[in-house]
Amino acid sequence: MMKKKYTKMIMNFFFLLCLLFQTTLWGQSATTSQKAITSSEVWKDTEGNVINAHGGGILAYNGRYYWFGEHRPEKGFTTEVGVTCYSSDDLRNWKYEGVALSVSDEAGSDIEKGCIMERPKVIYNRRTGKFVMWFHLELKGQGYGPARAGVAVSDTPAGPYRFVRSGRVNPGIYPLNMTREEQGMTWNMDSYEWWTPEWRDAVGKGMFVKRDVEGGQMSRDMTLFVDTDGKAYHIYSSEENLTLHIAELTDDYMRHSGRYVRLFPGGHNEAPTLFKKDGIYWMITSGCTGWEPNEARMFSASSIWGPWKQHPNPCRGENSEKTFGGQGTFVLPLSENRFLFMADVWKPKSLMYSGYIWLPVLFDGQGVPFMEWSEDMSVVDMVGEPEWKLVWSDEFDKDGRLDAAVWNYETGFVRNEEAQWYQDGNAYCKDGKLIIEARKETGRKNPLYDAESDDWSKSRKSIDYTSSCVTTAGKKEFLYGRFEVRAKIPVGGGAWPAIWTLGSGMEWPSCGEIDIMEYYRIKGVPHILANAAWGTDRQWEAKWNSRTIPFSHFTDKKADWADDFHLWRMDWDETAIRIYLDDELLNEILLSETVNGNIGQGTNPFRKPHYLLLNLALGGINGGEIDDKEIPMRYEIDYVRIYQKK
Repeated sequence: MMKKKYTKMIMNFFFLLCLLFQTTLWGQSATTSQKAITSSEVWKDTEGNVINAHGGGILAYNGRYYWFGEHRPEKGFTTEVGVTCYSSDDLRNWKYEGVALSVSDEAGSDIEKGCIMERPKVIYNRRTGKFVMWFHLELKGQGYGPARAGVAVSDTPAGPYRFVRSGRVNPGIYPLNMTREEQGMTWNMDSYEWWTPEWRDAVGKGMFVKRDVEGGQMSRDMTLFVDTDGKAYHIYSSEENLTLHIAELTDDYMRHSGRYVRLFPGGHNEAPTLFKKDGIYWMITSGCTGWEPNEARMFSASSIWGPWKQHPNPCRGENSEKTFGGQGTFVLPLSENRFLFMADVWKPKSLMYSGYIWLPVLFDGQGVPFMEWSEDMSVVDMVGEPEWKLVWSDEFDKDGRLDAAVWNYETGFVRNEEAQWYQDGNAYCKDGKLIIEARKETGRKNPLYDAESDDWSKSRKSIDYTSSCVTTAGKKEFLYGRFEVRAKIPVGGGAWPAIWTLGSGMEWPSCGEIDIMEYYRIKGVPHILANAAWGTDRQWEAKWNSRTIPFSHFTDKKADWADDFHLWRMDWDETAIRIYLDDELLNEILLSETVNGNIGQGTNPFRKPHYLLLNLALGGINGGEIDDKEIPMRYEIDYVRIYQKK
């Protein structure tokens, strides 16, 4: 945010390779001893009982893992108990927490005992403080015809969960990627023979969508995914298992928003799993062959809305053409960009005793994921000791002024010839967010006005705009760590929001500056920036490592990108500063290159503590022309979290 001269620099991007590790084989402990259990086998909990949690998924919450799954009977396939829950702090020793969602004894209930409840997944909504479960539901005695999605909610991760409702998805609404022409088509389904070219063409154009639009789309095998911006999605097999759908959930995760897309019509994909790495979405599915295993499919996209492209089978090694005998159910994100692929080895003669496969997701030199089978029987702990520990955060969950023990407010015309007068009244906490608001002022005099002054901050007669800049200077300063800020930025004309740090004890730029986020227009074109600056041999002249990314890079993926919250992250250690946006690496600054000049006595400002600044500037040397129609302008910060390595 300091005044600077921008220089184009060619940046070399390095692929960070995940540590390669062997196929994971898991140990479970009984009450008296611990024993190794391998993938594809039946596992037992800490009491020595069979773990019955099939088609499941895992929720990581407050340092503990919660595994939810279908309780399958020893004989038959209908649901007689409900959804079970197990918990663990190491992904190996699982404690039985009980039945998270029980079937009902009430005749006619959607979840009456004898219904079919499959593929339960749980996500946590930080805004509401609720744990939300979605699952595939078939009504008692109706086979797989109803094809519903069910939702339940709890105040605690392990439950019990309260059943809310079930139904088909988005009744009366067409998918975003179905044309108006296709929406207007009518079909005589009896005139088509399945699997013929004519039938495939009709499926592609939405014949089954049209059939089901009034009552809602079918929902069978499913998963949930929460993106880095906090948006949640329901991914499910629809249209008689012929087509995958991705449907956005409402902000409380309890309903569908009405926005959804179709993927690979007629592709016959089920058992979807979804994860995201380095800004790329990856989906692993299976074909539809009943209880028999088949070859896994894999797809990728740079936007969750697509377009999606297909890749070869991600499984490698013996029996890879059958997904090692299993069918995927979930991909669990772990620390440090590691992921765990979970699958079920179905045993239809006794589903209770179906086994589990858990394998690490590896990545090749091009960043493409794969899973590899190994005969190595050693136990590998994929979790290990968490590398990062939360050392401070502000969740802004108390309405009113910021915590004075942590935050300072800047006052006046401060820097960069910006248009706004900074004051404390424009920054406040409301509904779990910090709001920094830029406002238009009329009739306010500049108390510093001096008609004879050459100082830009004093030569202005009036205060035409106000805003806020808040800092942790002298109160919260950190040397190294992971800085995370989840925010929604304004992008109107003249907007210059920022997340940045400064060192203390030296004059700028020898103190060092890190711009985790800046947004403004360069020659009229909006850009996101990720920068660092340090001192030279001349006073107030900085050396910059600046990375500017056209805003279209983000809006091409999602036109209304600025309407959502996004996660800015800085990973800073003694060797480098790496700045990310929604897990996409924007810039890497090597500390071997950030040595101050003579004024800074040859020190390295990024090996000393820094404090944090959050501000919304207007105009000035970089903000550009202010669009008064965009005023008042709001910059919303959901949270600030700082982690340090143990």
